[in-house]
Amino acid sequence: MKNAKKVISLFAISCMLFIIVGPLAIWVIYQKATFPGELTSSEIATNETFSPADHRKATEIWAYPVTTNLNEVRCVTEKDSEEVPLNSKSTEAAFSDTKVTHLFTNDGDYSHFDRIQCQDGGLESIFISSHFSDQTAHRLIIAISIATPVLVGTGFILYRRNQR
Repeated sequence: MKNAKKVISLFAISCMLFIIVGPLAIWVIYQKATFPGELTSSEIATNETFSPADHRKATEIWAYPVTTNLNEVRCVTEKDSEEVPLNSKSTEAAFSDTKVTHLFTNDGDYSHFDRIQCQDGGLESIFISSHFSDQTAHRLIIAISIATPVLVGTGFILYRRNQR
């Protein structure tokens, strides 16, 4: 009986600690979902095929150098030579002092099995970044927002009952 009380007390305290862990988790998820995200792979050379997919994350494909002429860049799928629609607005970003310009976003249009090749327009290399998709981030934030008060309340009730 004494060991059960200790276990219940530890469980209750763990639940109550979620008052700190919950908001911290929400902040981390928010940071992981911000554009442009984090680099997922090393530099990819022009004419080299690559997979623009990252499991359950949105991926952004970037062109180096920043002066790449997006109107002349041509990206095609390896399998059926279908042209990939590129980003019409030129968004720039910097990853560890390397300035790049945005080519396109993969929000699930291409899988791990799709291979893409980009060339022309002064393109020297390609970088890929990834971040949680908005849908994934919103689901996780809502779930944690609901779980936090439930777990803290449950822990408080268990702790109070166990002290009697």
